[in-house]
Amino acid sequence: MVAVIALSGALGPWRHRLADAVGLIAYAAQPERRRRTARNHRRLDPAIDAAEARRRARASYSEYGRVIADFLWGCGLDEPTVLANSVVIGLEHIDAARDSGGVLVIAHHGNWDMAGRVAVAQGVALSTVMAPIGPRFVTDLVVWARQRNQLDVFAPQRAALGLMRALRRRRFVALLCDLPEAGPETVVDYCGGPVIFSTVSARLALQTGVPLLPAECRRGGPGEPLFVARVHPPVAVAGRTEQQIMQAVADALEPAVRAWPQYWYPFGTVYADGL
Repeated sequence: MVAVIALSGALGPWRHRLADAVGLIAYAAQPERRRRTARNHRRLDPAIDAAEARRRARASYSEYGRVIADFLWGCGLDEPTVLANSVVIGLEHIDAARDSGGVLVIAHHGNWDMAGRVAVAQGVALSTVMAPIGPRFVTDLVVWARQRNQLDVFAPQRAALGLMRALRRRRFVALLCDLPEAGPETVVDYCGGPVIFSTVSARLALQTGVPLLPAECRRGGPGEPLFVARVHPPVAVAGRTEQQIMQAVADALEPAVRAWPQYWYPFGTVYADGL
């Protein structure tokens, strides 16, 4: 893994060219999956035609390859380099919660690992949960890499207790909300239809009283740093149900998906109605 990280650093910007090629190979090799991805893009934006939906599906494959390449590249960076290559919009919302900790909630859009890397570089003590990814050795490698990036990583079976303890220590907890694999969940209106969201972040905020902060991180465009992270204002939780809270989270995160659909990765079944 160390050698792969070093290679990613040595490639520099060329890592994206390699990632694009790998992504397009995966796109060509998965006909049903790529058709589903195109259908999901068209549901997100019914105004596009089939050709544009296929173009966006190809872009999603390429960008996901870049997510992996940037994750490996980011593992080899020191914090000054991370800060020099990133900007955080809404950092004041993090600063306001440094004495209490908080729950950062992010979707499968952009680069969630670089979001964590940028947060740590900004002095945020961060804990998260990671479910198994494929074979055991792949999971172990990713956990190792995230711990190398100074993330406190819990397995799902230890997550509930671990996350509560992290918040009591005034750490921040980062959780993915869409496409949940286990735990409590609800259905929200998101990206053109009903989507299942995890309610763990809402439950933690209700139980502890810490701020619940939707967040996202994307690659920057021309004139921007390499990574642009955004932290949204806290979602109100008092007097709301978990479903209402997660709907507010969905409303905060959806505009970025619509603005930059190429950074959305709808490869599987996204919508709860199966359409």
